[in-house]
Amino acid sequence: KATVSLALSGNPKVAAKTVELITKLAAEHNYTPNSFARRLSKRTSETVSLFMMGKATEYSGWLIPSSWLFYNPIFKGVSLTLSEKHYQFSFEFINLDGKKRENNIISHAQSSSADGLLILIIDESDYSFLESLDVFLPIITINKKLSDTLSSFEIDNYKGAFDVVNYLATLGHRKIAHIGGPFYAYNAVDRFNGYVDSLKEIGVMFREDYVVEGDWNIESGREGMKTLLNLPEPPTAVFCANDHMAIGAMEAVEESGLTIPRDISLIGYDDTEMSRVVRPKLTSVSQPLEKLGRMAANEILRRITARSALDSKKHVVLPPLLVKRESCCEPSR
Repeated sequence: KATVSLALSGNPKVAAKTVELITKLAAEHNYTPNSFARRLSKRTSETVSLFMMGKATEYSGWLIPSSWLFYNPIFKGVSLTLSEKHYQFSFEFINLDGKKRENNIISHAQSSSADGLLILIIDESDYSFLESLDVFLPIITINKKLSDTLSSFEIDNYKGAFDVVNYLATLGHRKIAHIGGPFYAYNAVDRFNGYVDSLKEIGVMFREDYVVEGDWNIESGREGMKTLLNLPEPPTAVFCANDHMAIGAMEAVEESGLTIPRDISLIGYDDTEMSRVVRPKLTSVSQPLEKLGRMAANEILRRITARSALDSKKHVVLPPLLVKRESCCEPSR
């Protein structure tokens, strides 16, 4: 029984000829492993759960198209990696606040329905309970490092925004505005901080009237750009915290009778497919999101195999890449 089990699960300890024989006999007898029995004998669920966390009162924006362009590559990376290792993948939204959120995750962990948890962090909340839970079940956070005791994988949003402003400065821009995402979202805050610090780096004073808060949607980008264009001293360049808002900003510029990039330079973030099909093609910041998902999935599987709460923790920050296209040039004024 042990040899058959090892051979059919692809264990390298079984000789190639033995694997070939067992595989042949299994096919002849139409035998397939009983996955439920296997999980019972191994006392594992062979499942990894991914929870997407956000505040119920604020993050109804989970379901907007712009958000899914960010989440989907992460989910794809996680799902493909787990399936390659013959693990199942369960996914759940948690849009509860405070103690209800905590109880929901603890209940899931105690039910033994998953061997490990991936937590996609979106906003500022109290996640301290995860540290004590990690002692019993491997937990990895995605999109934000919460503490040294929980492994984490994220993109360097701060650097991405810093590089945007620095690039615009090399073109000669000093009047650089920012249409940000909602300021309760981690990614929006990191991108805003990168924008502010890069302004300091190039010796430009921060202007509050050059910052508009959006909500990741096209319409908020359009309204934000209208606000900026109506200023007594409009900016010569605008950095949008995602591509959807940049598309809206582009529409507002066109509606005002101005052109991009001659009258105003524009940069987005996420490097979605839209950035390559609009005209002019949009300069944007590319993020290795699928790679992020794959790395997080591989690490949770490693932690599951290690089965030790004292196992070393990983904290990985992946760099983004500024993709230069047609929406930026030297300022005309």
